[in-house]
Amino acid sequence: MNDKYNDIAAFLEKEIVPRYDAFDAGHRRDHAHYVMNESQRLAQHYPTVDRALLLVAAAYHDLGLEIDRKTHHIESARIVREDERLLQWFTANEIETIAQAAEDHRASSDHEPRSIYGRIVAEADRQIDGDTIVRRTIQFSFKHYPGMDREENYQRFMEHMAEKYAEGGYLKLWIPESENARRLADFRAILKNPKAIREIFDKIFDKLTTQNDMTTILKPGIPVALCSDHAGYATKQAVINYLKENNIEFKDFGTYNEDSCDYPDYAHPCALAVESGECYPGIAVCGSGEGINITLNKHQGIRSALCWQPELARLARQHNDANVLSMPGRFVTNEEAIEMVKTFLSTPFEGGRHQKRVDKIPV
Repeated sequence: MNDKYNDIAAFLEKEIVPRYDAFDAGHRRDHAHYVMNESQRLAQHYPTVDRALLLVAAAYHDLGLEIDRKTHHIESARIVREDERLLQWFTANEIETIAQAAEDHRASSDHEPRSIYGRIVAEADRQIDGDTIVRRTIQFSFKHYPGMDREENYQRFMEHMAEKYAEGGYLKLWIPESENARRLADFRAILKNPKAIREIFDKIFDKLTTQNDMTTILKPGIPVALCSDHAGYATKQAVINYLKENNIEFKDFGTYNEDSCDYPDYAHPCALAVESGECYPGIAVCGSGEGINITLNKHQGIRSALCWQPELARLARQHNDANVLSMPGRFVTNEEAIEMVKTFLSTPFEGGRHQKRVDKIPV
């Protein structure tokens, strides 16, 4: 690829892709990377396509989730049009093509994409894989309908399958060279088999609700809040990898790279999310752990515990009902940090004599 493409790719990795870390489990940076990579693979069949333009459209396609899920495709297009940084690489007409392609990623049977760029991004976004479709649908229900039991989740799941993926559903494929046609046919065959689809649903539902036996303080549908400064970024990324591996939903409040920054800018939004119940619990990291911990504890509803070994994380939960774990990224290894996270998430508050002490903390 040429220098322009490489410069754009570097910009996207630094400024755009990290924004996906704040989205639901089905739309994080791994999804953004998948759509970007799949778009480039599909573009091999269309030699006249501008690969750099396509890469940007794929990277921006879900950014509208920052504003509103229902209209996120429209918001994504607006974000493209308003991002003046793109003018260093593209003309106004090219930016409009990018915006339309980002918006058209939700194109279905009732309206077609307006360009080959929209067709490619829409096709790349399909990611038709049976287990992935089932998992994302269940995760969406956990987040948006937390009161549903298993049977209610299954009913909603099957309604969504009939609406979108089953024969007659609104999902439409756009690129004949894609593997999605075969994958969709395979998945539709499973949907026609009530026993097979129920077994898949129950297996994934159990995995998501068991969370590797770490259900003590995690709440279904409520993400863990994460924050760090530049010195804690690497440790936070290790925590993110661990949470992903264990299907634990999270929301990352930044920072999103190792550029020097101020820890209060990320600690305050994280604290507000835990206080409001949007997230629970929280995990925070800075160089010493002190600055981010002090900032978090400025909030009346936060009990942040600075820990550097698992035993302290255990006591913080048992005796103090800590709702945020703060760690010193420069003084613990990634392995030690993960052990503290495991302990923190799996340790209940003992209550009893400790409850009256916790009750006296707020001023």
